[in-house]
Amino acid sequence: MLPKDNKYWHIIEHYLDSILDMFNDPVIIIDKEGAIIYVNQGYELQVGISREQILGRNLKNKYPQDKLLETLRTGEPIINEEHYNETLGYSIVASFLPIKDDNGETIAVAGIGTTSPVYKLNIRLSPIHSFKQDKLSDNLSRKNFPSSFDSIIGEAPKLLNCLNLSAQVAKSEATVMLRGETGVGKELFARAIHDCSDRCKNPFVAVNCAAIPENLIESELFGYTAGAFTGARTSGKTGKIEMAHKGTLFLDEIGDLSPSTQVKLLRFTQEKYLERIGGNEQIPIDVRIVTATNRNLELMVQQGEFRADLYYRLNVIPIHIPPLRERLEDIGILAHYFLDYFTRKYSKKIGFSMEAMECLQEYHWPGNIRELKNIIEHAVVICTGNTINENHLNLSEHANIKDPSVLDLNRAIEYTEKAIIKKALEKAFYNKSKAIKYLGISRGAFYAKLKKYKLTIP
Repeated sequence: MLPKDNKYWHIIEHYLDSILDMFNDPVIIIDKEGAIIYVNQGYELQVGISREQILGRNLKNKYPQDKLLETLRTGEPIINEEHYNETLGYSIVASFLPIKDDNGETIAVAGIGTTSPVYKLNIRLSPIHSFKQDKLSDNLSRKNFPSSFDSIIGEAPKLLNCLNLSAQVAKSEATVMLRGETGVGKELFARAIHDCSDRCKNPFVAVNCAAIPENLIESELFGYTAGAFTGARTSGKTGKIEMAHKGTLFLDEIGDLSPSTQVKLLRFTQEKYLERIGGNEQIPIDVRIVTATNRNLELMVQQGEFRADLYYRLNVIPIHIPPLRERLEDIGILAHYFLDYFTRKYSKKIGFSMEAMECLQEYHWPGNIRELKNIIEHAVVICTGNTINENHLNLSEHANIKDPSVLDLNRAIEYTEKAIIKKALEKAFYNKSKAIKYLGISRGAFYAKLKKYKLTIP
C-alpha cells in the first residue's frame, strides 16, 4: 500500500470513491466506534436508499451482534460466509475485512456483499433506517410468525409489532378492530388472522360497509325471507352474517354503517342470533367478528354518529396498522416485490434507477400500499427500456414537497437544504469552490448533495 506522503496518494484518494462506485456489489465501511462512514453506489442501488440517510448511523445501538462489529472486535476477517443476519432478517453471503493502522489496531471494517441469489439486498431495504422505530420489535423477525402472515410484505419494526399482536390474538375468539388509513392492507390482516385461527377451515366472509347502499346493507348482512319487500327474491336470501357461520365475518369501513344497522348489529353481538328481514325465526350464529375502519370512531361516538355501546363491543382488540410513510424500510421491499410481479405478468425485464428509488422514498404515499402497487404497474406498462426512471412514476400532486400537508421533518430539512445550496450557487455565480466556501461543507459532501438533489451547474 502506498504511504500517504506518496505523491500519487491524493490522486488515488480522489478517485477511490469513483472506483468503488463502479462495483455492482455493495460495500459498507464502519469506523472503530461502529458508525457507518461509507457506502458505495452499489450499496445504494441494491438497498434502494441513499447514503445520506445511512451515513453516521451506529450499529452498536441496536445490532450489537452484527458481523461488521464482530470483525471490529476480533480483528479477524470473515470471507464469503453465509449467515443469518439479524439486522436484515434473512440469510446473506458477505465478506468482512478489518482495516488496521500501522500498529495493527483495527480502526475500521469493510463489508462487501455478493449479488448471488442468497444475498437479498436487491429486494430488501437496510433496517439501519429503523433505529428510531419502536423498541418492542428488537427481538422480532418474520420467522417468528405463522405462514398465514406471509402475504403481508415488510420488515419494518412497526409492522413486525403489528404482525406479532395479530398472531397472538388470532388463536383467541376476541373481537378485533383493525385501524389504519386507506390502502394499508386491513383486509390482508383480517384474512391472515382468520387463516391462523381455529376457524380457518370455515368461511371468511368480507363485507365493505361503505360500498353497499344504505337501503340494502341490512338485507346484505341479515338476509331476508321470501316476499319480505318489493323486489325481494321469491326464495329469500341468506345474509352475509349467516354465511359466515362457524367462520369469520370481516366488516370493512364499519364507521359507514347507518344508525339503524348499528342497532341491529349491536343486538346480534349481544344475543348471538339474527332474524332475517320479514321473518321472526331466531337463527343462532357462531361467528367471530373482525372490523376495520380508517375513520375516527372515538370522535364519531362523541358526536353521536356511532353508538358507544357498539364501539365498545367491537373495539376489544384494536390493532393499528402503520401507514407506508412510517415504514420507510418497506418501500423498497414492496416496490421490488410488485416490480417482480408485474414484470412477470407483462413479460418484461426492468429495474429501478437510483433516481426512481429516491422518488419512491421521498413520496408521502397518501394511498399507501395500494397506491404503490398501482404506480409500479403503471411504470412497468409504460416503460419501453430496461430501467424505470422518475418520469415513469405517476406520482400525484401530493408529491410536491412544498405542500405543508404532506411534509415530514426529514423532507422539510431536505427541501430547505436544497434551497440553500441553490442560493449559494447563485451567489457564487456557479463557481463551485466559492459555493463550497459559502456553505462550509467538504467538497465530497457538496458533490454528494448535488447528486442527491439532481442539481446541475450551467
